[in-house]
Amino acid sequence: MPAQRRIDVVLDSVKRLLRIGATANLFNLLQKQHPADLAQIFGELSDRDRLAVFSVLVDRNSRLAMETLTELGPGAAATLLAGRSAEEIAKLVQQVASDDAAVIIDHLPKELSTAVLELMGRKESGEVENLLEYAAQTAGRIMNPNVFALAEDMTVGEAISALQGSRDVEMVFYLYIVDARRHLVGVISLRRLLLVSPETPLKRIMTPDPISARVDMDQE
Repeated sequence: MPAQRRIDVVLDSVKRLLRIGATANLFNLLQKQHPADLAQIFGELSDRDRLAVFSVLVDRNSRLAMETLTELGPGAAATLLAGRSAEEIAKLVQQVASDDAAVIIDHLPKELSTAVLELMGRKESGEVENLLEYAAQTAGRIMNPNVFALAEDMTVGEAISALQGSRDVEMVFYLYIVDARRHLVGVISLRRLLLVSPETPLKRIMTPDPISARVDMDQE
């Protein structure tokens, strides 16, 4: 079945299950979908139905609910969260990356966003507040500050061990290579890393001088 046709079928089922109040069946359907597909489905619902579906999802699988909000966009995400308490929002936004959390919090009403930041964990709120210090529409505002980087003097074997030992690393396809001053000097694909000898230094196989953006550059 074509992707759009499948989403249309799911959307019709969501509306039907919501209309008859079949909450359990609705949740079972929602949890089988990818966050990007759920965001598309949310976008096709009325404001009232979108809020009702989000409530079903956030009450039973808050992580999937928040992953869906990051795909939906900050304005719509903030609207869905704004009716909840600051305490609940603080817990929810800590389930997504700090860059996504910062964008969502920035779209909340001022008093609510301030309360949410005060209730978040010190580490998480600090990361979000640092991002919010950058001007709107800049690369700094939307960047993810938590990146996995490898020293250029490491060998391929050491790099693979470091990657396997890091629990906080999201699924990556390209790895950043830095010098002793933590300056970006190159990148390497995960595929390339797995195809060369473990004794090979990263500096020999990395792609040097990668294109990069300063934090104050316009996001476009």
